[in-house]
Amino acid sequence: MHPSVRRLAQVLTPPTTGFGSLAWDTVEASWGTAFPSDYRDFIEVYGPGGIDDVISVATPESRTGEPGVLTVRKMTPARARTCRTFNGERQFSAWPAPGALLGWGVTPIGFDLFWRVTGADPDDWPVVVSAQRDSKAFEFPFGMAEFLVRMLGDTRDRPLGLRGILGHPHSRFVRAQEEHALLSSGQNPWEYLDEYWEERERARDEQGPVTWIAGPGRAPGDFPPVPRMVLEGFGVDGDLLRISATLDVEPGGSLLARVSIGSPDGVVVEQRAVAVAVERVNGLLVLDIRLPEAMNESGTTWREMVDAMSREEDWNLDVWLQDPAFGAARARHGIVVGPGMRESSVNEVVAMWPE
Repeated sequence: MHPSVRRLAQVLTPPTTGFGSLAWDTVEASWGTAFPSDYRDFIEVYGPGGIDDVISVATPESRTGEPGVLTVRKMTPARARTCRTFNGERQFSAWPAPGALLGWGVTPIGFDLFWRVTGADPDDWPVVVSAQRDSKAFEFPFGMAEFLVRMLGDTRDRPLGLRGILGHPHSRFVRAQEEHALLSSGQNPWEYLDEYWEERERARDEQGPVTWIAGPGRAPGDFPPVPRMVLEGFGVDGDLLRISATLDVEPGGSLLARVSIGSPDGVVVEQRAVAVAVERVNGLLVLDIRLPEAMNESGTTWREMVDAMSREEDWNLDVWLQDPAFGAARARHGIVVGPGMRESSVNEVVAMWPE
């Protein structure tokens, strides 16, 4: 078994029975290419299906009598497409030309999951995530099984921000045929998701007033991964709102932050030029951002606000920093303007809660 599929099985329980071996020689002859070995092993262990009703994995062929099964054929673009990437605009050829996109999955919130066919060895094909609506694309230097392993791990290390993925040990895989059968009988194959969130809400209600919210929060998926700022947490310290973050690039000078807090009714705090204290710990820069009560224009205290943010949906906290060192770090990776960036923001990093 491919090492990444073996690791995946440790964090995402496979179905009790294997999907079974496909006639791969016939499948690959019809496509004119082999498929990555991790994908072949994934299909034989898991089969086509979904993770947390968020990521759906396709099968290379649809067996007779399997309604609702996503196929690679359906996912593979029939025409060339031009996308904005971290390294500039790129055209992806139509299959089967070199550099084409070959589809292996999809999400319900508008991301298609592909391999980029880069050479004769399918195990070298990188994963490409493409947004359906705005022609953005993000390429990752690993295969589909490694992509799934990382999506189930620490939210700070996930290649894509999909908030519906619970992660290990809570995520589940449901085979497409089982999902279809349950839905046809009026049952919800994803009922455990509601149970998970209800349990979290009960736990919050029982813990009393909250004064500190642990992260992590990070930049949105369309911001370049270089540099990396992670919002580690925020909370109340006396009459201060304190925000803790980490940064992996040394700034050229002192830092000032822009801090925005949004409630379900809109932005309630918007402060610029907030001083940032910086300390180096274990190779990372630890940032301490402090907002006194005088910066709170919301009409509620910091303590009331943090407690509300822990219990109610649609709150968000965003932190921006700007320094030429950030743009220089991106330039060293060939990144001048990312998909979600303008020329004016190339020197800017952002972290957001929730991620």
